[in-house]
Amino acid sequence: MPSTPLETSQSDLPCLDSLIGAAVAEMRRDDDRTPALLALQGMGTPAGLARILDLSRSPEPIRRRLAAVVLGHMHGPGQRGDERAFPEPACDALLRLLEDEDAGVMVEAIFALGHLGNRRCDPALAARRHHEDSHVRYAVAFALCGSTTPVAVEALLALMEDAYDQVRDWATTGIGQSTELDGPEIRAALLRRVDDEDVFTQVEAMHGLARRRDARVLPPLIRALSREHLMPHLFVDAAVAYLGLEEDADLTEADLMTRLRALLEGGMP
Repeated sequence: MPSTPLETSQSDLPCLDSLIGAAVAEMRRDDDRTPALLALQGMGTPAGLARILDLSRSPEPIRRRLAAVVLGHMHGPGQRGDERAFPEPACDALLRLLEDEDAGVMVEAIFALGHLGNRRCDPALAARRHHEDSHVRYAVAFALCGSTTPVAVEALLALMEDAYDQVRDWATTGIGQSTELDGPEIRAALLRRVDDEDVFTQVEAMHGLARRRDARVLPPLIRALSREHLMPHLFVDAAVAYLGLEEDADLTEADLMTRLRALLEGGMP
């Protein structure tokens, strides 16, 4: 059984408040170095949780944003950074922040729910797939990536048609990597994205079709691997997946193209 988080004494609260002030300053600077934020995320104790929940109700949007970021990663003493100390209370607070009037707070709450991966939140996330703010839609695509619930799949398929590149990329990733999702609608959605104007969306669409061994991916995949393409190396994983090779196979783009052409010309699946 997981260990019970240690209580934080009242004497630790000034330390928490100091970290919160430093983390807010990091957010204002948009700093890549965030030691205070990382320290807060590791304060997953009952008192630490209570302080962050209080912070999530702050009148200042930047402090509510900080609370969302912390809640998505909060872990306690003795836990790894990818473990979560209080996932259910965190989800409850983040679902409340989805209703925040500040779009920045909503975006951070959505990303945090994506990190928690609690699928009871999928309906609330999917409901924001048509939000007017592209950053909100991008966050929704990220948060639903990896989910196979019907409401998430419906939302991801819609987001694959979004006007914003990063939204299409993450939505296509979510559909493409979940091979338990299959059928004409799924494959047609992936096929529409193989010629996407965004190269990363193309990559994910072809990789998704390659994972499903759909032969319609062969012509565009061979073209993408050619030296005519600006970044042929991006498509190597899709070719390896279609050919059923080990991921560490030591083959050049030219080698992969030769094998794929042989399959295409031989009429093999």
